[in-house]
Amino acid sequence: MRISCRRVLGTALAVAFGAAPWAATADYPERAVQFIVPFNAGGGTDVSQRTFNKYAEPLVGQSIVVVNKPGAGGTTGWAELVRARPDGYTLATVTVPQQIVPALAKPRQTGYKLDQLTNICVYAIVPDVLLVREESDWKTMADLVAHAKANPKKLKASNTGTLGADFMTTLYIEHAAGVEFTQVPFTGGSKALQAILAGNTDVMVASARYAVSQKGKLRTLGIATRQRFPLVEDIPTFVEQGYDVVSQRYRAIAGPPGLPQSVVEYWEGICKKVSDDPAFVAEMDKVGQPAGYLGTAETNEDVERITGVMQRLIDHYKLAE
Repeated sequence: MRISCRRVLGTALAVAFGAAPWAATADYPERAVQFIVPFNAGGGTDVSQRTFNKYAEPLVGQSIVVVNKPGAGGTTGWAELVRARPDGYTLATVTVPQQIVPALAKPRQTGYKLDQLTNICVYAIVPDVLLVREESDWKTMADLVAHAKANPKKLKASNTGTLGADFMTTLYIEHAAGVEFTQVPFTGGSKALQAILAGNTDVMVASARYAVSQKGKLRTLGIATRQRFPLVEDIPTFVEQGYDVVSQRYRAIAGPPGLPQSVVEYWEGICKKVSDDPAFVAEMDKVGQPAGYLGTAETNEDVERITGVMQRLIDHYKLAE
């Protein structure tokens, strides 16, 4: 069996200088890489990661395997990530700001600290929307708000877990509109979607993906951007309707604590190449999750900024344990 000289040298240096036995080698990756997706198969996060993997695999030269680990608004999967060996063979999809809020509000229950996640990159930037069933009587946000004010807490809102991104955006909308829904948590976007389609819930805050994929079944009353969104230009913003709500979520990649810098840089490069691929951009547009790249430094800066925003919301709503 032929043994790579650079692998032997790398191992010798690792032993000599006390590096971890799983430090990345120059031949990385040498086998399949596992991506933890902390939500159900078929949801927005799952779809985005599988689309990314489709374009990343030819660049990586190895299989990229999705492992769905739903539960607790994503924290089950992220808690598993921080327990993984930092060898570059277990990474995860992170949905900013969804990983931030539980760690701030319930640090003793979340299973990870924010500084344990090694942020690598962002490959999609997706605004939030508010959805109702197509057959509902609510044609505009004004219609929905009037009904909600007349029926406090009567309307049920699907979400993917208490303290998750859609939970927080729902609170954001409630506060801006002066209404209050009853939020109903599910273990992922696909189950939250099933609930509103079946009439078990009345409204749903989700990524703009659903404004595209569920058109004709669900009506989108508002989108949380400052200006109209190119993919769905017919949907009015919350801002233009008089509600100061601006919210978007990132599809990002992260690793466990202690991930070697070489692995971070490797996946940062893959992320950039995939995000710039016109075929990937077109496919992400079709599912309503526009490609958008942020490198490691920019991702870290934005996570820090968004963490400050989420902390202020948690303080305002007294959500901390």
